[in-house]
Amino acid sequence: MQGSYDLVLVLLSVATAVVASFVALDMASRVAAAIGHARRALLWLGCGALAMGTGIWSMHFVGMLAFSLPVPLAYDVGTTLASWLVAVLSSALALHTVSQPQLGWQRLLGAGALMGLGIAAMHYLGMEALQMRPRITYDPWLFALSVLFAIGAATAALLICFRLRHETVLTGFRKKTASALVMGIAIAGMHYTGMAAASFAPGSICGAGPTGIGGSWLGFTISGLVALFLVTSLLISVYGAMPPTIRSRLVFLVVAASLPVSLMAVVVMVYDYQRLREQQARALVVTARAIIATVDKDLAGVESGLRVLSTSRLLLAGNLPAFQLQAEDALGHLHVAALVLEDGHGSVLMDTRLPPGTHAATTPSPHPRPTPSFSQAAFLQARFEKETAVTIAVPVAPGGTGKVPTADLRLRASLWPERLTQLLNNQHLARDWIVSIYDAEGSIVARSHEMRRFVGAKGAPLILQRLAQVDEDSVDAVTLEGIPVLSAFSRSPATGWTVSIGIPSSSLSTPLLRTVAWLLAGLVLMLTASLLLAWRIGGSIASAVQALTGPALALGSGAPIVVPPLGLTEADKVGHALRQAAHLLDTAKHEAHHDMLTGLANRSLFRQIVQQQLAQAHRNGGNVSILFVDLDGFKGINDAHGHAVGDALLQQAAQRLLQGVRGGDLVARLGGDEFAVALVQPGLRGTAKVAAKLVESLASPFLIEGLVLQISASIGGASYGPHAATGLASCEALLQQADSAMYRAKEAGKRRFVMAESLRTR
Repeated sequence: MQGSYDLVLVLLSVATAVVASFVALDMASRVAAAIGHARRALLWLGCGALAMGTGIWSMHFVGMLAFSLPVPLAYDVGTTLASWLVAVLSSALALHTVSQPQLGWQRLLGAGALMGLGIAAMHYLGMEALQMRPRITYDPWLFALSVLFAIGAATAALLICFRLRHETVLTGFRKKTASALVMGIAIAGMHYTGMAAASFAPGSICGAGPTGIGGSWLGFTISGLVALFLVTSLLISVYGAMPPTIRSRLVFLVVAASLPVSLMAVVVMVYDYQRLREQQARALVVTARAIIATVDKDLAGVESGLRVLSTSRLLLAGNLPAFQLQAEDALGHLHVAALVLEDGHGSVLMDTRLPPGTHAATTPSPHPRPTPSFSQAAFLQARFEKETAVTIAVPVAPGGTGKVPTADLRLRASLWPERLTQLLNNQHLARDWIVSIYDAEGSIVARSHEMRRFVGAKGAPLILQRLAQVDEDSVDAVTLEGIPVLSAFSRSPATGWTVSIGIPSSSLSTPLLRTVAWLLAGLVLMLTASLLLAWRIGGSIASAVQALTGPALALGSGAPIVVPPLGLTEADKVGHALRQAAHLLDTAKHEAHHDMLTGLANRSLFRQIVQQQLAQAHRNGGNVSILFVDLDGFKGINDAHGHAVGDALLQQAAQRLLQGVRGGDLVARLGGDEFAVALVQPGLRGTAKVAAKLVESLASPFLIEGLVLQISASIGGASYGPHAATGLASCEALLQQADSAMYRAKEAGKRRFVMAESLRTR
């Protein structure tokens, strides 16, 4: 029993093998990169084996579905799943082997042999899934060649995977693509070598039919789902290898969202096409059945008329001239070209195309063809027109009493093929449908296209081959003109004639191809637009992020920040957060160097600024004075009226101190009721003048919450200038001198100023 292949599924199986090989190469890189991380390595090994094994198995399964025999085929589910498991385990072995740091020739050949045997086992398990009866036999040489092919392909694949294990899907794309082509073709070569080794006995049947799986639509569906799985695996690898930029992530997102959807759309379309094709095939069988019933009815009408005419009294009486006139009158009713009376030797006794009384009893009709039954049609060459005609013959009733014995006579009618062709045309079928009528021997009786060319010839071989097995079916065939068609046929149980209807495959596939082309064009346009949009959006986001980098760096260094409007809500929120952070940082800095109650500089800031002023005075020959201010009587007011009044008093005192100094001078609260004032370039007289002013200002009454409060100030001063005997003085030393002078002022009666240099009271 000879099989045939669906070329589309064959090409699809090879493409699947190439994609699976590419995924295998990339997964080898992933597994190798994960060595040292046990969990991650195990995860990548499992995922890689699943992807690689499923891809190789899918190639085999689609290749099996591409193969067809003259009997319905299906595949046992359990055996098919077992073949898939073998493929996955073989792939796991391969990935584990190539992930090792070193791969010696002994290890390579051993692993290649095991993997090759695994692939061969997968293939022949898949063949066993057919459960053919009798069992499939194999040519020993081709069988051995296929196993060697598998081992060689596996060994080469292992070596390639090991050599490219450190290349990512991006860096080694060309190398991996070329290697995947070689590996994929090698794997497919092993499969089809194994298929060539298989031999199916004549009359074999498929035992997996009732519960098995099969159908070309299943091949497309599985290929689509596996392609989706493999593409997803590749996308995961690409994601890990891409630079982690906003633009690359957005572009990846667009591609990752588009490719699976596109694949699923194509799978759904192809599945729908196959489903509609099968529905069309079933409908064609019904149409062929209806047409053959019409043909049977037409032929039965002619045969019935012949039978009535064969019982004519004139014929039985042997009055042939009178019978011929009667027969000529019946021509119009039977719608036949001629009526002929023959004897058992084929000699013509009467022909309505000859004048009455004229016959050639001794002249047999040309090219006689004996038929099993007088009611079966046959071809005879017309006597005068030299054209092929269809004849229907019936025996004449035996026992004539006239001059002509009727025991061996038969009456036949000649029908031109145009009559049957006209009957076909009356069915109002599509113009490109090729409809043929075969007689019981498979010869074309009538045809809707090129009738004169093919009438009398044998029908399409594939249809006749299938007709030898079943009465009704649909097959993919090729017409006598060489046109591929989806052909459906139905044979009449009465006459053995068959009507075959062929729809050109192009008329079925053209709408699909047109739809796929439009779909692909739309997807390409959408993908291009989406990629451009993603690139633009990614650029705007990247620009916004870069615009935030400057303010973030400035914030880190403590410099003022400026965040422009960015046009993105999230980026603007980040900018607002940066501004808030800068404000909080400024507040924290201010609080770290200022007194929270009065807003004056605290001791830390005072020391820092005064030290800078002293250094500048030392360089430039200037002078700096410090006043240490202590509020007399504050403690009693604070105890008597509470902290709120005390705090308000301190705040007003701070304001009077600020009002009593120059703009370039510094006022600080050292703690409690102690303040300090730093004067730049005041000179001794200027220092004394400012101190006296402050003593008078603080001695004035304070009005707080309706209370008139009275305090005073004791001020001690210290000065640093060119007259200093030592080098650069420290702020702390001057403060100690001023503090000592302040205590001298208190001892002298308070409400006064004492300068540390002369300890004079003012």
